[in-house]
Amino acid sequence: MKELKLESPNRFHSPTHGTTFLIDICKLMKNEKKILELGSGIGSVSLAIAKKYKNVEIIGIEIQKEPYEYSLKNAEINGLDVSFINDDVVNISKYLERESIDCIITNPPHYSSKSLISPYDERKTARTFNEKDLEKFFIAANYALKNKKRMIFVYHPTYFITFLKLAEKYNFILQEMYIAYGKQNSNAQLIGGVLRKNGGENLTIHPPVFLRSSGSEGG
Repeated sequence: MKELKLESPNRFHSPTHGTTFLIDICKLMKNEKKILELGSGIGSVSLAIAKKYKNVEIIGIEIQKEPYEYSLKNAEINGLDVSFINDDVVNISKYLERESIDCIITNPPHYSSKSLISPYDERKTARTFNEKDLEKFFIAANYALKNKKRMIFVYHPTYFITFLKLAEKYNFILQEMYIAYGKQNSNAQLIGGVLRKNGGENLTIHPPVFLRSSGSEGG
């Protein structure tokens, strides 16, 4: 992440703990060549993955126009070949064929719209959700991802049960989990992991992760 030069329209779209956590746990397999990021923001995660892994095709989709425009700018600044789309994730079928993606990565909005009241529209869209908005991510993932392939995610513990219920509704099974803490003897701040489309029950829980001091909590 430090190797990238990133510009952002405002602090609500700057990289966060969720960004760096997702990058850290995103370990691509050899047969994962076509990658889709749902909710790509200013391009931080997609560009970091593009810099780390060669000979992969990465596509990001972002609903907000301004961060999307910055993702194009950041790709150019860093000399990285990543495609970005400005649209709602639920419209992914306009751009991709069904089951054409090898791996999905996402850090969807995960503060409840009931619990986080913000006067800033950018913050509301980037970081808050209602269940219907979150469901769009699973509709898009179920459409785009090949059968038995992986969806790598970061989410907040408070609403993780809602996240898992929607995952199961769209045939995604949790197979790996990472739990991130700000410091020892504190409550978890984030949960990351791997869902597999039509996967079996085979859960691995990895050792605890301690978040870096820079950035802010959340996605």
